[in-house]
Amino acid sequence: MSKNNINDKGVRMKNLIRILLTAILVLSFYALHAIRYTLSYAAGEQKIAASVNGENILEGEVQMAVNRLRPAGAYHGRVSDEKMEELRKSALASVIEGELLYQEGKRRGLAAKKSEAKELFNKNKEAFKKKKDFYNALEKTGLTEESFRKLIEKGFIVRDFLKQEVEDKIKLSDADLEDYYNKNKGKFVSPDKIRLREISVSVSPTATQEEREEKKKKAEDLLKKIKAGEDFAGLAYNYSEDDYRVKSGDLGLSHKGRLMPELEDAASKLNVGETSGLIETIYGYHIIRLEEKKPEEQLDFAEVRDSLKKELETKRYNEAKEAIVKALKEKAKIEIY
Repeated sequence: MSKNNINDKGVRMKNLIRILLTAILVLSFYALHAIRYTLSYAAGEQKIAASVNGENILEGEVQMAVNRLRPAGAYHGRVSDEKMEELRKSALASVIEGELLYQEGKRRGLAAKKSEAKELFNKNKEAFKKKKDFYNALEKTGLTEESFRKLIEKGFIVRDFLKQEVEDKIKLSDADLEDYYNKNKGKFVSPDKIRLREISVSVSPTATQEEREEKKKKAEDLLKKIKAGEDFAGLAYNYSEDDYRVKSGDLGLSHKGRLMPELEDAASKLNVGETSGLIETIYGYHIIRLEEKKPEEQLDFAEVRDSLKKELETKRYNEAKEAIVKALKEKAKIEIY
């Protein structure tokens, strides 16, 4: 077997493990929150990392949570010891929170639907081309089929608990949203905007002085043509050297801070329909024409309703969930080893 084949096999196994760890996130919006805080039971004898009300959390469980938190690119390079310790602390905290939420859900009589759990288990299994690849991935993560099924069931219980105790209680009506909008209208204002048309003559950072002078001459010739009455849009389409050439140089509406400072400064001195002189930036030479000025305007409630609903309900969700976790922690016996 070649070295490349061995490496490819290793990469595939890492991908399979990562699929196994993340595939359960396909459940739904609610499951995303639930699974994020669920646990699994690692197979075999392992070091105990912590305990929650007498229920042990194994180091293998924490390491699985670390894997979920690690950026995808980190699997191809070394993560510093300091970063790994930071990830482990976050992972352990999430595992402990998950156990608290699971235990509370169980205490209130919640149980996973067997049919739902079975369906998700099968979807995970079917994500692998071969059955043995699925079981190899389970083994690599320290899981058995039984413990993985338990992981899924726990995920559903936490999901249902959070939906019942948080999601269903933080919904806002249109009246609530409109009341907030009316009391905070200043937050819903579209800033001043301008629409520019631009001709750009690019200059390479490595250009010689002679090459730079040639580019400047080209830009000056284009400026002369504009002043002589030639169509700005047509010249931009035929001669501009940036991606907006295909739009005849139209940069679209932009508010302050979105354009290069040199362009914004030049635009501030123009009236609609006027053209600038030659503008030099680190990218080359530019000519702009101010096409439109759009003053600040108050956004209607209908325009902001959906984004406002998402923003406020997400905030309420996080606050409510954090309050529940805090209360559970205060009366729980948590030991970290």
